[in-house]
Amino acid sequence: MSIAIIANPLAGRGRGQKVAQAVQQLLKEQNVDFEMVFTQYAGHAVELADQASDKHPVVAALGGDGTVREVLSAIWQKPSALGVIPGGTGNDYARGLGIPRETEAALKVLVEGTAAPLDVGLEHGDVFGQLACIGFPVDVIMHVNAHRDGLINGSAAFLAGVAATLRNLRHYQVRITVDGKVLEKDVVGVFVMNMPYGGGGMKFAPDARYDGGEFHVVIVEKISRWDLTITLPKIYSGRHLSNPAASVVQGKEVSIEGQSLPIMLDGDIFPARPVQASIKPRAAQVVIPKAPA
Repeated sequence: MSIAIIANPLAGRGRGQKVAQAVQQLLKEQNVDFEMVFTQYAGHAVELADQASDKHPVVAALGGDGTVREVLSAIWQKPSALGVIPGGTGNDYARGLGIPRETEAALKVLVEGTAAPLDVGLEHGDVFGQLACIGFPVDVIMHVNAHRDGLINGSAAFLAGVAATLRNLRHYQVRITVDGKVLEKDVVGVFVMNMPYGGGGMKFAPDARYDGGEFHVVIVEKISRWDLTITLPKIYSGRHLSNPAASVVQGKEVSIEGQSLPIMLDGDIFPARPVQASIKPRAAQVVIPKAPA
């Protein structure tokens, strides 16, 4: 089996480059047939993955969740399976798929793992595999992106973004429609989840699965800064859903109308527009750890 690796050297504030060097060394030592190519600009991973899928049965993304999304968008309708080598800031694809974030262990999954079905989300034709969201979480990511040259990395960067965003917490009147059911809500954020995690390990949708066949739509209604501050630590265990301001609705078709807001898909920010998301069950293949014997 040959593997193509689409590596983003800038992911994780330079962590991608270090991980790529380690991966090259480890795969050479193991005599694995692989090709590694490096992205040079935003969107380049789509081009590279598209080309690689013509030659390799596995096309792996080495970088953050945005890099994984770009690779997935290129290959989800092709025979190649998606591989994931965590090298970014959040690495929530890896968490949701059960892939270790330590490089050598992640490579073991890539080389020895098994291909499994992966649901694919489409938002106005843009692909996502992990989550689409609006509101507070998008403000957090925009803060993280604006401070990429700072000293804070990994999950701590998301927490710093949360702290900064809390000072200017906003709420929005929206109409959420899930499989025809209409909900009028005053929200601080809405998450359309295909996996449990976002924001570097925050377990927004504890029961969401990459192959579950439907979205878990997490709605966080208007909440005070203090109440949100108290609730946020509970997100890492999924206990935040005990707060009356948080609820979950499941479905395959989701629209969010009202004030047009920027949308985040798997860590990438897209221009303001009403959300129109649909799920394509089992539309792609992804390499995950083999089930225990």
